[in-house]
Amino acid sequence: MPHTSSVAPASTTAAPGTRRSTLYLLRDTGTSPAALRAALNARYERDHAFVVEEVTTAGTPALLCHGGIGARRPPDWTSAVHTLTGRKPAVENLTSACALLLPVADDVFALTFGMGHLLLDQSRISPGFGLDFVLRAAQPDAIRQVTHSLMDARGRTDRSSAAQGQHIRAFPIEEYGEVVSRLVGVLSETELTIGKNGRRTAQVAGTDALKIHLGAQPEDLRRDLVQVRAILARRSPAPEFEAIARVRPLKGGDPRRNLLEARLDDLLGAPADTGSLALAVPAACLDQEDAALSYRVKVGPVRCLMPSPSIGDMVELLDGVPPGKRLEALSSGYIQMHRDEEGSDPVSAQVKARKWITAEIPLGTSRYFHHEGRWFEIGDRHLEGIRSEVDTLLTAPAGCTLPAWTTDLATEEAYNLEAAQHGYACLDRRLIRTAQHPRGFEAADLLAGDGTLIHVKRADSSAPLSHLFAQGRISAEALRFDAEARAAFVRRVRERSPAHPVGEEFTPRKVVYAISLKSGKALTTANLFTFAQVSLLQAARALRAQGIHVAVVDIPSPGSGA
Repeated sequence: MPHTSSVAPASTTAAPGTRRSTLYLLRDTGTSPAALRAALNARYERDHAFVVEEVTTAGTPALLCHGGIGARRPPDWTSAVHTLTGRKPAVENLTSACALLLPVADDVFALTFGMGHLLLDQSRISPGFGLDFVLRAAQPDAIRQVTHSLMDARGRTDRSSAAQGQHIRAFPIEEYGEVVSRLVGVLSETELTIGKNGRRTAQVAGTDALKIHLGAQPEDLRRDLVQVRAILARRSPAPEFEAIARVRPLKGGDPRRNLLEARLDDLLGAPADTGSLALAVPAACLDQEDAALSYRVKVGPVRCLMPSPSIGDMVELLDGVPPGKRLEALSSGYIQMHRDEEGSDPVSAQVKARKWITAEIPLGTSRYFHHEGRWFEIGDRHLEGIRSEVDTLLTAPAGCTLPAWTTDLATEEAYNLEAAQHGYACLDRRLIRTAQHPRGFEAADLLAGDGTLIHVKRADSSAPLSHLFAQGRISAEALRFDAEARAAFVRRVRERSPAHPVGEEFTPRKVVYAISLKSGKALTTANLFTFAQVSLLQAARALRAQGIHVAVVDIPSPGSGA
């Protein structure tokens, strides 16, 4: 089975005449020398004396940019070594970078070497180009690595690997609620140079960039780029990749984009966290994330250095930006990762701050997901599938009756104490700490006489609900597998409710999520945030896999109103 890992699979050996290459497709870029030059990050030529020269590759006029970043200075860690040992290593840093911009028909490809991706104007990089190619050209039963992000306010990203290659269905990708941003696999039979000389397979990786073996000779390279264009143009994703492909990006000219942009701009200026925003590391920076010790952030006129930015930090930086200009400030600003705490040694490009923002925006009957600067429509089948499964959870009998959340019960604590008068043991705010959970976890808010764990939340956003669902999962897993947690739980119950029949052999059999919407509306998929629905399905599936029944209760709230 695949496993979560930060170690990339071993690469395949290159066929004769090919070279493992990093390829980008540039958008809004003409083929003239001046247009190609405009697709470069001008500051490297201006500030670092990079050479930009017109060249010819396989008879095609192209543009080459190359040079070194840095001033041959000692790396920042030499002072730390000197402090520890009294010796200062005589070493220097110099980062080399090169990019070849090569037109093929009406398209412009960028072949990068070393840190060459830094030389490209990031706004010109065609998003998802590499992933789109892999979905059309890779073997579904020979996938080696998947990077996928959960579509909820946590902005969580996971990377799963299988060294020998597995079918895409073997990877832990949720059917609903995840966006795949990186895919590594093996090419199907192809007309690329790598497929010649008896060589029929080779590893390929796709994000915005495409990492692939391309012809090392000019003519072979050009033929390969023509073939890459043809594969993208004539093929649809393999049926096995349907679950990945059905979360669709909106095209640049889509008329819905303007309204979505306005809604997101408003959300970024909201006085309170609605739970529909998060900060997530873009796929282009994932490989460098482990090395990052600081982040240089620019939003509007503000520049600052942070050890690790949060969505709260970004919203605070936007505080002085006028309405309607917040997205513009994020698009003109950036976040750049550095491998030193002083922020002087970049390990990533200056990626637009907007690309770090994830958000969910409802529009009509559909839901749209902002991810890495792009808008995705959660497809009808995708959304229907989510809602259908959640509807089943919401309408199934829970087997327990809870009191109404009346207006005189101002807090969750007050509600839980009221519920205790109806035969439930109140465990609210009673954390259980163990060696495995030194910070403590809440076993439940309420415990029914039959041992049902009930987690209670009154909410007006998806963020607290996502926490509620995660809390139920963590609690059940701890009480099932951690003997120390079970013993502490039994003691806690007996302290709070001496007559409760809980025994030392307690094992969770049922978890109930009891939810009251502050609006006073009924708990339905129409009134429950998509982020929250996804989080609920994640928790329910994990608990069911352990033989634990899951139910949801809608706590009535008489007197409440929007």
